[in-house]
Amino acid sequence: MPFAVVLAGGGARGLAHAGVLRALEHYGYRPTSVVGVSMGAVVAVTYALNPDWYAALVDLDVEGFPTAPRPCAPDLFARVRALAAAERLLQDMVFGWGVGARSLEWGRRLLDQLTLGKTLEEGRIPVATVATDLGSGKRVVLDHGNAAVAAHASAALAGVVPPLVHDGLLLVDGAYADLVPVDVARRSGAARIVAVDPYQDPGSQLPRNGVQAMLKAMEICAREHANLRFGEADLVLRPSFPFPIDTLEFFHKRVAIAAGARAVRTTLANLRALLDAA
Repeated sequence: MPFAVVLAGGGARGLAHAGVLRALEHYGYRPTSVVGVSMGAVVAVTYALNPDWYAALVDLDVEGFPTAPRPCAPDLFARVRALAAAERLLQDMVFGWGVGARSLEWGRRLLDQLTLGKTLEEGRIPVATVATDLGSGKRVVLDHGNAAVAAHASAALAGVVPPLVHDGLLLVDGAYADLVPVDVARRSGAARIVAVDPYQDPGSQLPRNGVQAMLKAMEICAREHANLRFGEADLVLRPSFPFPIDTLEFFHKRVAIAAGARAVRTTLANLRALLDAA
């Protein structure tokens, strides 16, 4: 049965999408279209445009990705380095577009390599990404034009990666406007929608100050919105990670990919019931 896959964000955890797609193909299920948001957009365009997509994602060069400071490191010198990194991060956010600006050209080259310099129209299946326009606050669907640009726009995490100026719009991570664009996938004509949710529960630790309370409240708001959107899909795959993986911890890419493959295996009966229906 024709089906589309919607790949949500999740930063480094979003590489679980590669494991999901690989496992789906292993069991004989090939999506007829794919829609991606944030890291899901990077995986989506690579899957649709690069014949060697899985190897390209498994061997992804993660050296240039920005890293989060670790002020709680056990080693004194590591803590000092983390504090210095935190200071640079704050400076980059206040006086520039974020720490990712330092590796912007590297990131653009990486996206060009993953997509082989192709346009979205050249995909073996229809592919689209979703970004957020900071000017209007609205969702922007990118389904034509340069694939690397479409992935960049969808994955430009505010405060980390500089926004992308495109067609007069200031575009950032699509998850701010719509983490799970199921309606975009349905427009492709797919009979069923399978969404992948790489969210990881941070635990139930209560906030201890105003900043933590604010961040926790924002997280709850975003998550509840996402749950409403995931509810519009016919099936949601939720990879389970063996330990916490933060947004920028791309060095755990193989762990994330393996988690995605396991999510398909553990949900195989439901997948078959959904996709093998007459």
